[in-house]
Amino acid sequence: MSMVVSMEWVAKKKGAVLAVAIPLLILLSIFTGEVLGDESAFIPAMTPLTCFESATATLRVTQESTCPGSLTSLGSTALSQILGDGGEVVQIHPLLQERFNAAHSAALLEGVQLEITSGFRSKQRQGELFAREVKIRGSESEAAKWVLPPAYSHHPLGLAIDVNYPGDRPGALWLEKNGSRFGLCRVYANEWWHFEGVIAPGQTCPPMAPNALVDIP
Repeated sequence: MSMVVSMEWVAKKKGAVLAVAIPLLILLSIFTGEVLGDESAFIPAMTPLTCFESATATLRVTQESTCPGSLTSLGSTALSQILGDGGEVVQIHPLLQERFNAAHSAALLEGVQLEITSGFRSKQRQGELFAREVKIRGSESEAAKWVLPPAYSHHPLGLAIDVNYPGDRPGALWLEKNGSRFGLCRVYANEWWHFEGVIAPGQTCPPMAPNALVDIP
């Protein structure tokens, strides 16, 4: 009788172990199949690259790392500053220039003229403009709504352009409506002329800030 009871106990114990082990094995197989066994899990998704064909003023999107043939790359991300050999920014961001050039070509086909009236500025020049604005506005806080101090402005970083200022607002309005296709956005509600490459081409521009004070921490 004791042997029968012992065998039943052993059988129950084995059954309990299997009841726990089998689900664990199933979960492990799923995990290894989806993560370890699937090589694509280790391959990051490619961000689409936007290219511009100047001959036809058209945009093309590719999953390749470079644009084919004679097409010009407009990049695949928002833009950030590029330092020169001396550790300083010395010119407008090359992709910002290419994005504007592409928009300029597309606008011409619709009879719209676009022009960069101010792009890269040295910190010294930005300081001069800020000081002049302080005299006009009466205080630094009011002046900074329109012209930021050198430490905060995106012009010395090569990341901002003023378009058609001060005269041709309708042309700048075209860029405001169509700029996102090229990765260009109007960023301040009080400055119709100020554009930056804050998105990848084809993305949606973020809501405009009331003025430039948003860039002062």
